[in-house]
Amino acid sequence: MLKRLQEMGLRLLYPPHCPGCGTSVDTQGQWCSACWNRIWHPRKLNRSQSIRHLDECYCLTMYQGVIRHVLHDLKYHKIKRQAAACQSFLWQFPWMQRLAQIDIVMPVPLAPEKEKERGFNQTELIFHAWAEYHWQWINGLQRIRYTNAQWQLSQKQRKDNIKRAFEVKGSFYAGKKHILLVDDIYTTGMTMDSCAKVLKEKGAASVTGLVIASSAL
Repeated sequence: MLKRLQEMGLRLLYPPHCPGCGTSVDTQGQWCSACWNRIWHPRKLNRSQSIRHLDECYCLTMYQGVIRHVLHDLKYHKIKRQAAACQSFLWQFPWMQRLAQIDIVMPVPLAPEKEKERGFNQTELIFHAWAEYHWQWINGLQRIRYTNAQWQLSQKQRKDNIKRAFEVKGSFYAGKKHILLVDDIYTTGMTMDSCAKVLKEKGAASVTGLVIASSAL
C-alpha cells in the first residue's frame, strides 16, 4: 500500500514523459515510439585487438544525443529517475538466448570516493532489478585505486590508467562461473577488459559485457 502511494506521489510530482522529446507516456522511463526507433541500436560490439579478456560485449544504444544527456543527468546531476529510461532498454534485450549460460551478473565498480560523492553507483541503479529477475547479482569486484576518466586520455594513457585498478572483493569465488559484466558506457573497452582479466585470473569460465551505450560499432 505504501509503495503504491509513493508511486502515485511520484506520478503527481513527475508526470511520465518521454525522456527524448517530452511527449506524455504511460510510465516513467517509457520512450515514445518515434524516439525509441531513433535511438534503439542493439548490437555486439566489434572489439579491438587490445581487448583480450572480455569474450564479447553487447550494447543497446549509441552514446550520443539524448542518451548522452540521460546518462549525464544520472551520473553528474544525480537525477535518479533517469535510470528508468535506461532500464527500458534492458527489458527489450533481443538475444536472451545468448546469455543462457550466465551464472551471475556483476557491475563495474566505482572508486569508493566517487561512489561516496555521487551517493550511488549508476550502473547498479540501472541494472540491478533486471539482473536479479534473471540471475544472481553480486558486487564481486572493487576498485582499489583512483583512476581518471578514460574518455579524456590517449590509448596508452588509458591502458596505464586502468592497470591494476581492480581486484576481486573479499571471498568471492569466480571459479568456472560465466559472468555478465555490466556498465553504463563502453568507450574503448579497456575498463571492462581489465575487470575481465581479474575475474579470469580467479577462474571465471567466461566474461560477457553488456552496456547501455557506446560510440563504438
